[in-house]
Formats: sequence, structure tokens, C-alpha cells
Amino acid sequence: MRTNGLTAKRAAVVLAATLAIGGGIGVTSASAASAPSCVSYYSTSSWVTNTTRATNNCSYDVRIRFDWSNHVDGPCTTIAAYGGWHSETVAITASFQGAYTC
Repeated sequence: MRTNGLTAKRAAVVLAATLAIGGGIGVTSASAASAPSCVSYYSTSSWVTNTTRATNNCSYDVRIRFDWSNHVDGPCTTIAAYGGWHSETVAITASFQGAYTC
């Protein structure tokens, strides 16, 4: 039974380190604000991928990230004024939750 105790402790240490480094999976910071209203986005799903596209209709550059449930959130990305960006994930269980400033 000692092996199970060590395995549980090891798993707890790995989880704590992961959360400390990555900030959690699918966790939105309380200070994160939604993307400006001049940024439009939509998400499509197939049986293999989820694709989300964002279009910056603002007259200025914006920095946003995509928030996914059941998957790692997207990176903080700068979208130039009147530009676009897209992200694909292969996780079938992932679902798009929104876009937030970063």
C-alpha cells in the first residue's frame, strides 16, 4: 500500500507544479475582461476539430486569447487593426467559451 501513497503524493506534486506554472486549464482570471465589442468571433466544430476565428474591426491593435472549456486556453495574441486570426484545437470535448483581453 505504500506504493499507492507515494503515487498519490507524486500526482499531487505534479498537479500543484502544473497549476503553478500554467495557471490552470480552462481557468479565466477574475481580472480578464471580455474582448472589445469591435472584435467579432465565431466558432465552428467538426467531428475532429474546433475552429474559432476572430476579426478585429477596431481602429487599433488588440491582444486577446481564446478561452476553451475542457482544453488549454489559447495563447495571448495580437490582432492588428482590421485584421483577423484563427485557432484550431483537435480536442473533440473542447468548447469555445469566449475571447478575453490579455
